[in-house]
Parts: sequence; structure tokens; C-alpha cells
Amino acid sequence: MSRVLVIPDLHEPCSRLGALEFCKDLRKKHKTDTTIFIGDITDWHSISFHARHPEMPGPKDEFKLAYKCLRKWYRAFPAAWVCLGNHDRRIVRLAESVNIPSQFIREYGDVWKTPGWDWIHEIIVDDVLYSHGEGAGTSMYPAYNKMKKMGMSCILGHFHQAGGVKWLVNPLRRMFGLDTGSLINDKSMAFAYGKFAVVRSVLSAAVVIDGVPQHIIMPCGKGEKYHDSRFK
Repeated sequence: MSRVLVIPDLHEPCSRLGALEFCKDLRKKHKTDTTIFIGDITDWHSISFHARHPEMPGPKDEFKLAYKCLRKWYRAFPAAWVCLGNHDRRIVRLAESVNIPSQFIREYGDVWKTPGWDWIHEIIVDDVLYSHGEGAGTSMYPAYNKMKKMGMSCILGHFHQAGGVKWLVNPLRRMFGLDTGSLINDKSMAFAYGKFAVVRSVLSAAVVIDGVPQHIIMPCGKGEKYHDSRFK
């Protein structure tokens, strides 16, 4: 069976400064041999269908910033699956909204120059479904709810404020739903809509070792190993 590292939503160029080192350390500690990005590795705030913040960069500059960030992730994790998220798809959705056919749209791997990454919708590894999570419905336990509908263990991203593992065990099988949280910087202007939110993002990642999940919090408070001040 596989030893999977699950990297949650990054929304580059808006991830926490210590996110990459955190994930590299998890790979080393848990000796993972498979890497899955759970989606929304890019943000694309500049072409959002929602209100855009005037202090955020435009599309060209945002691409340059995100590209620089993704080069670091690609160098660290040159072979990975990337579950496409709703933010990753914004370019395609925008093109489709003005009737541009798929023949004129470049592949994600070509745009970001990541030949070792497989960009997919979802994937099953060792009877666990990995998917970004849009369409799962909102709740306190999105992955658990999808698990009940699918009848199999599920791991989701998308819901930044949801993190942890919830189990369902019956006489026939044992299943879990794992919400990965995210590794975003809540203070970025891309997330200004949540400036006064009481509940913030769960900064974390996950590993699944031989089918057994672990949800791991990123210690990034003041004085902790992955605080922003250590990476400036």
C-alpha cells in the first residue's frame, strides 16, 4: 500500500511562507512515496467571478507570482497528482463563459510547466477517494458527508475551515472522512472577504499511511517552527 502525503489548498501566490517546508518535513518524517495536491493550488483572484480587491495584482502579474511559487513546489515534489479545484479551473470557466472551445485552451501542465504532475479531477488510491471537494455540500464535516454518499473513505480540500478525521465503522467495514484544511495566508487581500470572520482556516496537511489517515496541524503561531517570521 501507499504512503501518501496530501497537500491541501495553497491558493498561490497566497500560501503561508512556511507551507513548503512544512510539507517537505512531513514527507521526510513519514517517509511518504506518493504526493497528492488536493486542489486550488492557484487562486486566480484577478479573474474571479466574485468581487475583486483593488489592491490585488492583475491577471498577468498574478500569473507571474503564482508561477514563481509553483516552481518551488515542483522542484520539491516533481512527481505528483493534482486534483483540480474550482480556483484552478477559473481560466477554463472564463473561457467557456465567452464560448471559447477547448481546442484553444492550453493544458494545465503546459501552462505551469509541470510535466511530472498529473492534473486530474479525482483519484482513488488504496480504496480512498481523493477529490477537491466542491459539490460536496457545506457542513462541519464535508468529507464525512461525502464518504457516506460514496460508501468509501474520502479526503477533501476546498473547505478551509474544516480539518480533521471522522470515522464510520459498521460490521462490514471501516471508513473515514478527512478534511485537509488549507495552507493559505488568511491575511492576504485575496481573502479580505473573511477579514472579520471569527472562524479561520485550519492550517494543516495530512498523510495516509497504508490506508490509515493522520491530520496534522501546522505549528505556525508566534514562536513556533513554521511562523512567517522564520521565512522572511
